[in-house]
Amino acid sequence: MSGEIPVCPECDSSRIFPRSGRHNGRKGWKCDDCVEMYDEPAYRERYQQAGMDSGTLAYKLLHMDASEVTGGD
Repeated sequence: MSGEIPVCPECDSSRIFPRSGRHNGRKGWKCDDCVEMYDEPAYRERYQQAGMDSGTLAYKLLHMDASEVTGGD
């Protein structure tokens, strides 16, 4: 995946949610991390995911041959 994602302009978190204004009359966005409210989010490129740690079972299974996983039948 690539492209820009909406983020909090204060802390750069992507854990933001639109607010309807139903409870306090203020529409806009709210950040779940720093609890700031604002009218419009900022946008940035999506961070690259670090990848799977080579010491995990999931990594080892992903990189095994099918014969090693199934017993070679």
